Amino acid sequence: MGTLRPVMALTMVVAMLLGAAQPATAADTVTITSGKPRSVMYLGQVYAIHTVEASGGTGPYALSVVSGGLPPGMLVVGTSLGGAPTTPGTFTFRLRMTDKNKLFDEQTATIEVRQQKVSITSRKPRSPMYLGQVYAIHTVEASGGTGPYALSVVSGGLPPGMLVVGTSLGGAPTTPGTYTFTLRMTDKNKLFDEQAATVVVATAAATFTSGDPPAGTVGRSYTFRFTADGDSDITFALAGGALPKGLALDKEGRLSGTPGSVGTFTFTVQAKGRSTSATREVSLIVAARAPSTSTATPSTPTATPADPTASSAATPSESSPAASGPTPTPSKAKGGWLPATGPGSPLVLLLIGVLAFCVGGILFVLAYKRRRFTTPE
Repeated sequence: MGTLRPVMALTMVVAMLLGAAQPATAADTVTITSGKPRSVMYLGQVYAIHTVEASGGTGPYALSVVSGGLPPGMLVVGTSLGGAPTTPGTFTFRLRMTDKNKLFDEQTATIEVRQQKVSITSRKPRSPMYLGQVYAIHTVEASGGTGPYALSVVSGGLPPGMLVVGTSLGGAPTTPGTYTFTLRMTDKNKLFDEQAATVVVATAAATFTSGDPPAGTVGRSYTFRFTADGDSDITFALAGGALPKGLALDKEGRLSGTPGSVGTFTFTVQAKGRSTSATREVSLIVAARAPSTSTATPSTPTATPADPTASSAATPSESSPAASGPTPTPSKAKGGWLPATGPGSPLVLLLIGVLAFCVGGILFVLAYKRRRFTTPE
């Protein structure tokens, strides 16, 4: 029994050593399972934390950078990295995820930090503007950069009576003239974009710019548009007279429809802006539709074969040079030729000859058959 105890103790020590010397199984291998950090970042922007995940091994895990370096302004916290890049450039580095037993996996990543660009995306301020009229605020919009944005005028000047508030401008111009200026939109990091603009301030005076409407036709579609300038928000309306039946005038100045009656129609059109208006007397002619012409060619009557004289279809103008005079009585022409018309004409004689030949042939055939089949006495 005294010998057995040392042997048992030695066996247990050997078993423990052999167990510790066994290679790691697949479950003991650490593998990074998350994707790489985003490849493009912009200067000064704060990014949500990128968490590195792993499987296998024994937690807890620890994340570290073993080669290269993160972009300045970014750092590793626990198993994540994040921050706001402060220096443009391309940064390549190698991340290592290590478990409790010092098993690890590595991942190489590259981040490009770009200089952010601000771009004004809204249209330019309206032009012209009219003296004394209050205009809705014109908002300048931009993309890129980091908000909040600020709008300023860096050259020239706005029309008197207008001003910049936040990222917008508006007001009521008080002095006519032409004003050229440059707007600048600046982001939080002092990046900016500029837009040159020109605004003409004029005294409002609505005037028609369209010509006279063309004539219309009954039953046919008609459209014409009146136009006017010299004031803001101009609308059109019928101020006097009556439109042709079937036509209508909308507030955009479009005269359209299908005229239903013939005549000359006189009416007055009004163009009304914010502070001024103008009228114009219009005379519109509506004509009748032209009658449709038949393109069918009248058929020539066919001569009846039973009428021997119907075969001569020649008119006086076709048969004689003297077609303008009275129709001559058929007679023999000079030189002994047969007359062209009448019973003695060549055509009539030809028909009589053909008829006689046919009758003779029939009689000959009948006589021949009768002689052949008659029984001799």
